[in-house]
Amino acid sequence: MGNGTFKSSVLVPGKKEAFYLSPPNQDKLPKNSSQGSILLGAISHGKLSYAGQEEGKDPRKNPVSYQISYVIPPNKTDEDKRKGSSAACTKPIAERLEEEVRDAKLKVFGSLKQDTDEGCSEWKKLAQLLKSEYPEYTPLLVKIMESLLSRDNIDDKTRHYDEVIDAANEVIDSIDRDELEKFFSLKSDPEDEEAEKNKKKMETSRNQLAQALYQKGLALAEIETLKGEKASVLAAIEGTKDSDQTGGQSAVGSDVQSDLFEENFKELTKWVDLKSSKYGTLSVLRERRCGRLGTALKVFSVRII
Repeated sequence: MGNGTFKSSVLVPGKKEAFYLSPPNQDKLPKNSSQGSILLGAISHGKLSYAGQEEGKDPRKNPVSYQISYVIPPNKTDEDKRKGSSAACTKPIAERLEEEVRDAKLKVFGSLKQDTDEGCSEWKKLAQLLKSEYPEYTPLLVKIMESLLSRDNIDDKTRHYDEVIDAANEVIDSIDRDELEKFFSLKSDPEDEEAEKNKKKMETSRNQLAQALYQKGLALAEIETLKGEKASVLAAIEGTKDSDQTGGQSAVGSDVQSDLFEENFKELTKWVDLKSSKYGTLSVLRERRCGRLGTALKVFSVRII
Protein backbone atom coordinates (compact mmCIF):
# COMPACT_ATOMS: atom_id res chain seq x y z
CA MET A 1 0.00 0.00 0.00
CA GLY A 2 3.05 2.23 0.12
CA ASN A 3 2.89 2.83 3.86
CA GLY A 4 3.57 -0.54 5.46
CA THR A 5 2.83 -4.25 5.20
CA PHE A 6 -0.26 -5.21 3.25
CA LYS A 7 -2.21 -7.68 5.37
CA SER A 8 -5.66 -8.31 3.98
CA SER A 9 -8.56 -6.57 2.34
CA VAL A 10 -12.12 -7.53 1.39
CA LEU A 11 -13.04 -6.73 -2.20
CA VAL A 12 -16.50 -6.44 -3.66
CA PRO A 13 -17.03 -7.37 -7.31
CA GLY A 14 -15.66 -4.70 -9.62
CA LYS A 15 -13.48 -3.03 -6.98
CA LYS A 16 -9.71 -2.79 -7.47
CA GLU A 17 -6.96 -2.34 -4.94
CA ALA A 18 -3.26 -1.87 -5.61
CA PHE A 19 -0.33 -3.12 -3.60
CA TYR A 20 3.38 -3.19 -4.29
CA LEU A 21 6.13 -5.77 -3.94
CA SER A 22 9.44 -4.70 -2.45
CA PRO A 23 12.76 -6.41 -3.25
CA PRO A 24 13.80 -9.16 -0.82
CA ASN A 25 16.31 -8.43 1.92
CA GLN A 26 19.92 -9.16 1.05
CA ASP A 27 20.19 -11.87 3.71
CA LYS A 28 17.15 -13.69 2.26
CA LEU A 29 18.75 -14.19 -1.14
CA PRO A 30 20.20 -17.63 -1.96
CA LYS A 31 23.84 -17.94 -0.99
CA ASN A 32 26.43 -17.97 -3.78
CA SER A 33 23.99 -16.19 -6.09
CA SER A 34 25.88 -13.69 -8.22
CA GLN A 35 24.69 -10.33 -9.48
CA GLY A 36 22.58 -10.57 -12.60
CA SER A 37 21.12 -13.93 -11.61
CA ILE A 38 17.37 -14.24 -12.18
CA LEU A 39 15.24 -15.73 -9.42
CA LEU A 40 11.91 -17.19 -10.53
CA GLY A 41 8.84 -17.79 -8.44
CA ALA A 42 5.10 -17.40 -8.18
CA ILE A 43 2.75 -15.27 -6.17
CA SER A 44 -0.89 -16.02 -5.59
CA HIS A 45 -3.52 -14.32 -3.51
CA GLY A 46 -7.20 -14.08 -2.94
CA LYS A 47 -9.72 -16.38 -1.29
CA LEU A 48 -13.34 -16.81 -2.25
CA SER A 49 -15.74 -15.83 0.49
CA TYR A 50 -17.75 -19.02 0.09
CA ALA A 51 -14.71 -21.31 0.11
CA GLY A 52 -14.14 -23.70 2.97
CA GLN A 53 -11.22 -23.62 5.38
CA GLU A 54 -9.24 -26.04 3.25
CA GLU A 55 -9.41 -23.65 0.33
CA GLY A 56 -6.49 -21.26 0.05
CA LYS A 57 -3.92 -23.68 1.41
CA ASP A 58 -2.94 -24.65 -2.11
CA PRO A 59 -1.72 -21.43 -3.80
CA ARG A 60 -2.42 -22.87 -7.23
CA LYS A 61 -6.15 -22.91 -6.46
CA ASN A 62 -6.29 -19.26 -5.39
CA PRO A 63 -8.28 -16.94 -7.67
CA VAL A 64 -5.23 -14.92 -8.80
CA SER A 65 -1.77 -16.27 -9.52
CA TYR A 66 1.25 -14.72 -11.26
CA GLN A 67 4.75 -15.73 -12.21
CA ILE A 68 7.34 -13.32 -10.83
CA SER A 69 11.08 -12.84 -11.34
CA TYR A 70 13.80 -10.88 -9.58
CA VAL A 71 17.21 -9.89 -10.95
CA ILE A 72 19.91 -9.75 -8.26
CA PRO A 73 21.41 -6.25 -8.41
CA PRO A 74 25.10 -5.36 -7.96
CA ASN A 75 26.38 -5.08 -4.41
CA LYS A 76 26.21 -1.56 -3.09
CA THR A 77 29.89 -1.69 -2.17
CA ASP A 78 30.75 -2.52 -5.77
CA GLU A 79 28.66 0.41 -6.96
CA ASP A 80 30.35 2.72 -4.48
CA LYS A 81 33.77 1.55 -5.64
CA ARG A 82 32.88 2.21 -9.25
CA LYS A 83 31.49 5.64 -8.38
CA GLY A 84 34.59 6.44 -6.36
CA SER A 85 36.92 5.33 -9.12
CA SER A 86 34.97 7.25 -11.76
CA ALA A 87 35.07 10.38 -9.58
CA ALA A 88 38.81 9.94 -9.09
CA CYS A 89 39.31 9.56 -12.83
CA THR A 90 37.84 13.01 -13.40
CA LYS A 91 40.74 14.59 -11.50
CA PRO A 92 43.86 15.59 -13.42
CA ILE A 93 46.67 13.05 -13.27
CA ALA A 94 48.99 15.53 -11.56
CA GLU A 95 46.46 16.15 -8.78
CA ARG A 96 45.82 12.45 -8.27
CA LEU A 97 49.55 11.77 -8.11
CA GLU A 98 50.05 14.55 -5.59
CA GLU A 99 47.27 13.16 -3.39
CA GLU A 100 48.71 9.65 -3.52
CA VAL A 101 52.17 10.93 -2.59
CA ARG A 102 50.67 12.90 0.30
CA ASP A 103 48.72 9.88 1.56
CA ALA A 104 51.84 7.71 1.31
CA LYS A 105 53.80 10.23 3.40
CA LEU A 106 51.08 10.25 6.04
CA LYS A 107 51.08 6.46 6.14
CA VAL A 108 54.84 6.36 6.72
CA PHE A 109 54.57 9.14 9.30
CA GLY A 110 51.89 7.23 11.20
CA SER A 111 54.10 4.14 11.38
CA LEU A 112 57.07 5.93 12.97
CA LYS A 113 58.09 4.70 16.43
CA GLN A 114 58.73 7.09 19.31
CA ASP A 115 60.28 4.62 21.73
CA THR A 116 63.59 6.49 22.01
CA ASP A 117 64.67 10.12 22.29
CA GLU A 118 66.13 9.87 18.81
CA GLY A 119 62.86 8.49 17.48
CA CYS A 120 60.89 11.32 19.10
CA SER A 121 63.28 13.88 17.63
CA GLU A 122 62.93 12.45 14.12
CA TRP A 123 59.16 12.32 14.54
CA LYS A 124 59.00 15.99 15.53
CA LYS A 125 61.14 17.04 12.57
CA LEU A 126 58.96 15.14 10.12
CA ALA A 127 55.78 16.48 11.75
CA GLN A 128 56.97 20.06 11.28
CA LEU A 129 58.04 19.34 7.71
CA LEU A 130 54.67 17.83 6.80
CA LYS A 131 52.77 20.68 8.47
CA SER A 132 54.72 23.20 6.42
CA GLU A 133 54.10 21.16 3.27
CA TYR A 134 50.38 20.57 3.95
CA PRO A 135 49.27 23.47 6.17
CA GLU A 136 45.99 23.03 8.07
CA TYR A 137 45.40 19.61 6.49
CA THR A 138 43.09 18.05 9.07
CA PRO A 139 43.93 14.34 8.50
CA LEU A 140 47.62 15.15 9.09
CA LEU A 141 46.86 17.11 12.26
CA VAL A 142 44.67 14.26 13.52
CA LYS A 143 47.52 11.83 12.82
CA ILE A 144 49.90 14.02 14.85
CA MET A 145 47.48 14.12 17.78
CA GLU A 146 46.96 10.35 17.66
CA SER A 147 50.72 9.78 17.56
CA LEU A 148 51.18 11.92 20.67
CA LEU A 149 48.46 9.97 22.46
CA SER A 150 50.14 6.67 21.59
CA ARG A 151 53.40 7.56 23.35
CA ASP A 152 54.42 5.34 26.25
CA ASN A 153 57.75 6.68 27.50
CA ILE A 154 56.59 9.96 29.04
CA ASP A 155 58.97 11.64 31.50
CA ASP A 156 57.33 15.04 31.86
CA LYS A 157 53.58 14.38 31.91
CA THR A 158 52.57 18.04 32.17
CA ARG A 159 54.61 18.92 29.10
CA HIS A 160 53.20 15.91 27.26
CA TYR A 161 49.59 16.91 27.95
CA ASP A 162 50.40 20.48 26.89
CA GLU A 163 51.59 19.06 23.57
CA VAL A 164 48.37 17.06 23.24
CA ILE A 165 46.33 20.21 23.89
CA ASP A 166 48.32 22.14 21.27
CA ALA A 167 47.82 19.33 18.74
CA ALA A 168 44.09 19.17 19.51
CA ASN A 169 43.80 22.94 19.09
CA GLU A 170 45.39 22.69 15.66
CA VAL A 171 42.82 20.07 14.64
CA ILE A 172 39.98 22.22 15.99
CA ASP A 173 41.24 25.35 14.22
CA SER A 174 41.58 23.51 10.90
CA ILE A 175 37.85 22.69 10.82
CA ASP A 176 35.28 25.25 9.75
CA ARG A 177 32.77 24.95 12.60
CA ASP A 178 30.43 27.55 11.11
CA GLU A 179 30.16 25.47 7.95
CA LEU A 180 29.48 22.34 10.02
CA GLU A 181 26.74 24.05 12.01
CA LYS A 182 25.12 25.33 8.85
CA PHE A 183 25.27 21.91 7.18
CA PHE A 184 23.81 19.91 10.07
CA SER A 185 21.02 22.44 10.58
CA LEU A 186 19.64 21.44 7.17
CA LYS A 187 18.46 18.08 5.86
CA SER A 188 20.29 16.64 2.88
CA ASP A 189 18.59 14.85 0.01
CA PRO A 190 19.41 11.10 0.28
CA GLU A 191 18.73 10.71 -3.45
CA ASP A 192 21.35 13.31 -4.35
CA GLU A 193 24.69 11.56 -4.86
CA GLU A 194 26.75 14.72 -4.39
CA ALA A 195 24.80 15.64 -1.27
CA GLU A 196 25.44 12.19 0.23
CA LYS A 197 29.13 12.46 -0.59
CA ASN A 198 29.28 15.87 1.08
CA LYS A 199 27.38 14.48 4.08
CA LYS A 200 30.02 11.79 4.63
CA LYS A 201 32.74 14.43 4.40
CA MET A 202 30.97 16.62 6.96
CA GLU A 203 30.38 13.70 9.31
CA THR A 204 34.08 12.87 9.15
CA SER A 205 34.95 16.48 9.99
CA ARG A 206 32.50 16.45 12.89
CA ASN A 207 34.00 13.24 14.26
CA GLN A 208 37.51 14.67 13.98
CA LEU A 209 36.42 17.84 15.75
CA ALA A 210 34.70 15.90 18.52
CA GLN A 211 37.71 13.65 19.04
CA ALA A 212 40.05 16.64 19.28
CA LEU A 213 37.77 18.38 21.80
CA TYR A 214 37.47 15.17 23.80
CA GLN A 215 41.21 14.54 23.97
CA LYS A 216 41.82 18.19 24.83
CA GLY A 217 39.35 17.91 27.71
CA LEU A 218 41.05 14.79 29.06
CA ALA A 219 44.46 16.47 28.82
CA LEU A 220 43.21 19.58 30.65
CA ALA A 221 41.81 17.40 33.42
CA GLU A 222 45.09 15.47 33.71
CA ILE A 223 47.13 18.69 33.98
CA GLU A 224 44.79 19.97 36.67
CA THR A 225 45.21 16.73 38.61
CA LEU A 226 49.00 16.84 38.29
CA LYS A 227 49.11 20.44 39.53
CA GLY A 228 46.92 19.52 42.47
CA GLU A 229 49.19 16.61 43.39
CA LYS A 230 52.27 18.81 43.09
CA ALA A 231 50.73 21.47 45.34
CA SER A 232 49.90 18.82 47.95
CA VAL A 233 53.46 17.50 47.95
CA LEU A 234 54.92 20.99 48.29
CA ALA A 235 52.54 21.77 51.12
CA ALA A 236 53.61 18.65 52.98
CA ILE A 237 57.32 19.41 52.53
CA GLU A 238 57.51 23.17 53.02
CA GLY A 239 55.02 23.55 55.85
CA THR A 240 51.92 25.59 56.46
CA LYS A 241 53.28 29.01 55.51
CA ASP A 242 54.67 27.96 52.18
CA SER A 243 51.59 25.83 51.70
CA ASP A 244 49.36 28.88 51.90
CA GLN A 245 51.41 30.71 49.28
CA THR A 246 51.59 27.71 46.98
CA GLY A 247 47.92 27.01 47.49
CA GLY A 248 47.05 30.55 46.47
CA GLN A 249 49.10 30.28 43.29
CA SER A 250 47.63 26.87 42.59
CA ALA A 251 44.11 28.19 43.04
CA VAL A 252 44.70 30.87 40.40
CA GLY A 253 46.11 28.31 37.97
CA SER A 254 43.27 25.93 38.78
CA ASP A 255 40.66 28.60 38.04
CA VAL A 256 42.21 29.29 34.64
CA GLN A 257 42.41 25.57 33.90
CA SER A 258 38.81 25.14 35.07
CA ASP A 259 37.60 27.87 32.72
CA LEU A 260 39.39 26.22 29.80
CA PHE A 261 37.94 22.84 30.72
CA GLU A 262 34.39 24.19 30.99
CA GLU A 263 34.69 26.14 27.75
CA ASN A 264 35.97 23.05 25.95
CA PHE A 265 33.30 20.84 27.52
CA LYS A 266 30.48 23.14 26.42
CA GLU A 267 31.87 23.22 22.88
CA LEU A 268 31.93 19.43 22.77
CA THR A 269 28.28 19.22 23.86
CA LYS A 270 27.33 21.04 20.64
CA TRP A 271 28.55 18.16 18.51
CA VAL A 272 28.08 14.87 20.35
CA ASP A 273 26.01 13.18 23.02
CA LEU A 274 28.26 13.13 26.07
CA LYS A 275 26.12 10.42 27.65
CA SER A 276 27.43 7.93 25.11
CA SER A 277 30.10 5.46 26.20
CA LYS A 278 32.58 6.98 23.75
CA TYR A 279 32.67 10.33 25.56
CA GLY A 280 31.39 9.30 28.98
CA THR A 281 34.78 9.54 30.69
CA LEU A 282 34.84 13.31 30.24
CA SER A 283 31.35 13.60 31.72
CA VAL A 284 32.46 11.61 34.77
CA LEU A 285 35.52 13.85 35.22
CA ARG A 286 33.40 16.99 34.99
CA GLU A 287 30.88 15.81 37.57
CA ARG A 288 33.71 14.85 39.90
CA ARG A 289 35.43 18.21 39.42
CA CYS A 290 32.17 19.96 40.30
CA GLY A 291 31.89 17.93 43.50
CA ARG A 292 28.86 15.99 42.27
CA LEU A 293 30.23 12.57 43.16
CA GLY A 294 26.82 10.90 43.14
CA THR A 295 26.11 12.11 39.62
CA ALA A 296 29.61 11.09 38.56
CA LEU A 297 28.96 7.58 39.87
CA LYS A 298 25.62 7.47 38.06
CA VAL A 299 27.20 8.57 34.76
CA PHE A 300 29.97 6.02 35.25
CA SER A 301 27.43 3.25 35.89
CA VAL A 302 25.48 4.12 32.74
CA ARG A 303 28.75 4.15 30.80
CA ILE A 304 29.58 0.61 31.97
CA ILE A 305 26.14 -0.66 30.99
